[in-house]
Amino acid sequence: MSKVTFAVVFALSMAVFHANAVASTVRPDEVDRVVNQYMAARKIPGASVAIIKDGKLVKESSYGLANVELGVPVNHNTLFTLASTTKEFTAVAIMSLVEEGKLSLDTPIRHYLPELPASWGAVTIRHCLSHTSGLPDGDAPDDVNVTPLAGTQADLMKLLVTRPVGEPGVKTVYNQTEFMLLADVIERVTGKPYKTFIEDRLLKPLGIASMRWGDAWEVIPGRASLYTAVEPTSDRLKLQLDAKGEPVMSKSGIHVFGSKAVPEWLTPAAGLNGNIDAMVRWESALWGGKVIRPETLALMSTPYKLRDESAGDFGLAFVPYPLPGTGEPSVSSGGGAAVWITTLPKSHLTAIVLTNLQGCSPPALTAQVLRAYRQQSLASGGKP
Repeated sequence: MSKVTFAVVFALSMAVFHANAVASTVRPDEVDRVVNQYMAARKIPGASVAIIKDGKLVKESSYGLANVELGVPVNHNTLFTLASTTKEFTAVAIMSLVEEGKLSLDTPIRHYLPELPASWGAVTIRHCLSHTSGLPDGDAPDDVNVTPLAGTQADLMKLLVTRPVGEPGVKTVYNQTEFMLLADVIERVTGKPYKTFIEDRLLKPLGIASMRWGDAWEVIPGRASLYTAVEPTSDRLKLQLDAKGEPVMSKSGIHVFGSKAVPEWLTPAAGLNGNIDAMVRWESALWGGKVIRPETLALMSTPYKLRDESAGDFGLAFVPYPLPGTGEPSVSSGGGAAVWITTLPKSHLTAIVLTNLQGCSPPALTAQVLRAYRQQSLASGGKP
C-alpha cells in the first residue's frame, strides 16, 4: 500500500473461518449478517460496529474475541488501537484554534515554530493537514511495518533536516512528520501539552473518559490484543513484503501483531485507543456541530486542490470520496488497516468499524455495513 493511496488498504483473499459470536444491543439483523460473514472470510478475531443516523445511535454491536489466546469476548467497553484515526482528533483540535483566530491555515508553520529549518519555510498548516507538505517522513518507506526513523523527536529532527524537501502543495504524500509538527503548534499556541489539550478541549466536554494513550508496549486494561493478516518474515522480526513492496498475506491464519510501537513524537498521529461507546459519542458530537462549526467540518471534508488544480487524496486530515456503489459523497478516516469511520453528510449517516486485525480492509467492511443498513431501512419502510 502506497502512502498516496491511504484510503485503499490491504485486500485479502482467505478461507472461511468459524462464525464469530455476537453481542448486540438489538436483535440480529442484516448488518449483523454482513459483519459476521466478513469477519469469517477475513479471519477477524473481534470487532465493534456502530451506526449513527440523524445524530442518534441506531445500531451498536460487538462481535468475536478481544483476545484469541484467552477466549476473551469483545464488548462495548473494549478498547481498540485507533492508530492513525488519532489524526482526526489532532486535526479537529487545530481547526478549533483556527475558529478562535489563534491559527491561520495558510500561515507558514515556521511562524509558530521558528526553530524549524529555513528550507521548511513555505510549508503551511493547511499543507500539513492535507499531507501535501513535501516534508521528509518520520517513518521508513515500508508502510506495512511502519518503522519510526528515531525514538525521540530530537533525534528524528537531526535526521530529517538532512533530507530533501519537496515543493508544498504539489502532490499528496502521506506523512507522519506533519502531525508531529501540528502537535507542536498546538502546544506553542495554547501553552498546554498536546495530550492535555486534546483531553480538555475535545474529550472531557463530551464526557469521554474511557480513551487511553499508548502503543503496544503500554499495559492498557480492557484493550483488545492486536493481530495481523500479513505473513511474518522467517525470523519473525517484521512482516513480509513482496518484490513490489506489497504485503504478503498469510495463508496459514492470523498472527499476533505485538510490535506496534508509537514513540512519543508519533503520538499525535497514532497514539489513541478507544472503544465503540467513546467513538459514537465523539462522531455524534462532531457531525452534530458540537465540536467545531459545520462550515469548518465541510472545509475539512473538501479535497485539497493541488497546484495543478487536481484534487489531492485528502481534505484536511479526512478522506473525502464518493461511497463506492452510490456516488454519494462520503468522508472517512481510519488507521492501522484495522479501523475505519465513514460518514455520508447528505444522509446524516455514519458507520464506525473497530477491529483488532491489521490488514483486514476495514473500508470495505464499513461500506458493506452502510449498504446493509440502508437496504434494511428501505425494506422496513424507513429512510436510507
